[in-house]
Amino acid sequence: MVGVPDEFRDEFDAKGETFFGIAELLYTNPDRRYTQDELAEKMGRSNTTISDHTGDMVDKDWLDRQDGQTTYAWNSDAHNPASTEGITAVRRFYVDLWNLLKKHSETAPGTFAIMGFAMILAAFVVFSFFVGLSFEFTQESGIPLLYYLAIAFGAFLTGVIVTFLSPLQAVVNRLVWRYTPKILTQKLQSEE
Repeated sequence: MVGVPDEFRDEFDAKGETFFGIAELLYTNPDRRYTQDELAEKMGRSNTTISDHTGDMVDKDWLDRQDGQTTYAWNSDAHNPASTEGITAVRRFYVDLWNLLKKHSETAPGTFAIMGFAMILAAFVVFSFFVGLSFEFTQESGIPLLYYLAIAFGAFLTGVIVTFLSPLQAVVNRLVWRYTPKILTQKLQSEE
């Protein structure tokens, strides 16, 4: 199930599982109004508990309570899931990308893969400059067009080569670690 916005979690970080369960249900169904009885049944809690939780969310303008009724819906006027999900998706993408890069940069094969990917990406950027200048989408450059093409080709080729060094480095690491303990053990035994 999709989580509620981070701002909501930050504001109500001390609340329990039922509280966030109600919020997630309403957040993922912003076009539906739930009665207090329906929420109590779905959450397996009493109407009093539901009333306490929804009251806090209504007071902070996260939920919309229809006047004179006990029906609740996510306040999409103030916190529209359609406008926050895109921002959340982009932020999560970059956080995940950063964590992935950190994890892979801790190993030699991972570092080669990252560098190769960066070179291939740079090649596409330089090639897009070449295309833009070729079709005169941008102003003319003082650098000849063939230089852009040569740099793009060189960066792409280098990126592919460096990327292929990643599995080669993994094989080298595996071989080194396979024979290093044997050599160290033999050396230690010969010293005794």
